[in-house]
Amino acid sequence: ERRFALGVQLLAAHRDPIVIAEGYSDLAEAAIVALADGVRREFERTHGKVAGGELVMLGLGRLGGRALTHASDLDLIYLFDAPAGAHSDGAKPLPATDYYNRLASRIGGALAAPTPAGPLYDVDTRLRPQAAQGMLAVSLAAFEGYQRHEAWTWEHMALCRARTLTGADEVRQKVQDLICSILKAPGDPAKIAADAAAMRDEMARHKPPARPLDIKLGPGGLVDLEFAVHTLQLTTHVGLDPRLEVALAALVDEGLIDEGADRDLRLLSRMLVVLRLVGSKGMEPAEQSQGLVATLCGHEDWPSLLEAVGQARQSIAARWRQVKGMRNAE
Repeated sequence: ERRFALGVQLLAAHRDPIVIAEGYSDLAEAAIVALADGVRREFERTHGKVAGGELVMLGLGRLGGRALTHASDLDLIYLFDAPAGAHSDGAKPLPATDYYNRLASRIGGALAAPTPAGPLYDVDTRLRPQAAQGMLAVSLAAFEGYQRHEAWTWEHMALCRARTLTGADEVRQKVQDLICSILKAPGDPAKIAADAAAMRDEMARHKPPARPLDIKLGPGGLVDLEFAVHTLQLTTHVGLDPRLEVALAALVDEGLIDEGADRDLRLLSRMLVVLRLVGSKGMEPAEQSQGLVATLCGHEDWPSLLEAVGQARQSIAARWRQVKGMRNAE
């Protein structure tokens, strides 16, 4: 009902699409917290608790950046912090690793539960260490070891948008401090830029834009801007915040990117949020919806919106060329 209400506010042009995106994100976070707590309490009836143990769920991607759309899935990583060799104390005790992996699996099942109105959320856990080959829930120590010694550059780019969602305050702060430390680790700027450029080229080959209006995957789209921001974050350690608008503000303050980047981000973000609700799979809205999309994006009509989007994409493409050019600057 809440998701439906957010969509109605968007269709009625009562709210800024960016505010609606934050609403979708806050709603998803509330669902995660409530379901994780309910599943945990039920799980404890059989398996008890792990003394000194805690499960922390990380939101990444649009969930981490509080920028969900109507159609977004939830990018999640499950981490646990527990004493070495710990077991649970219930009627059916489990070692900590088994305990938290089973608990994480049940939480994921609850989030994806089918309802008369469809599944609650599509959950994606492929950003965890070693992806599908790795355990669903990993210890904080194992996570740190993987991120510091085995992770690829693109995994650190994804970590730039990580945000803790569950767990006690002190453990959540411990996780956030660890992530910040990992992202601030010394690295070769030229190699980071080269890795990011190679990853973006690979993505373009395997996940091409659906249509010319695909403002996410197309040239100069949101993905190019995200790659530019994350590359700058990793090479300069400036603006390490999961919200792109906050990261951009810090990068602008340091003279690392121009002020127009925030304007372009907001324009394309507004358009993405609206088109995810009213557009086709290729993001092309029906003619009857074009006026609504233009209004919500701050323009008088569809042609003027398309002109502004074209200019924004040219600027974003230029920024990305400049950032990835750092690989040749050394």
